[in-house]
Amino acid sequence: MKNEIILNLRQFPVLVYDSHKDIGTEETIVVTVAKNQLQAAQIVGQSSKELIERLCERQGYTVLEIGKPSKVAVTVGLDKLVEQHEEQAKWNYLNGISGGEAET
Repeated sequence: MKNEIILNLRQFPVLVYDSHKDIGTEETIVVTVAKNQLQAAQIVGQSSKELIERLCERQGYTVLEIGKPSKVAVTVGLDKLVEQHEEQAKWNYLNGISGGEAET
């Protein structure tokens, strides 16, 4: 039995100023958001530009320019996702990493 969900995503090319490095540089990154994130932002009166800027600022980037997004539909197999999560939890347990410290 197929147990899948489809995520409708938007990928924005974003020119940012990266202040993480000793000498700040401009670089292009890709910011991926779910369509429902964009819809939720719209409900509270926030534009897609404001959402992208907020997401980038959380990571220490300053947005210089936002390009046109591309649409991407991603299918996620839930059974496989649960298997991966269980394997990660087992690995964390065996390596003494408690919840929230490991990346999944």
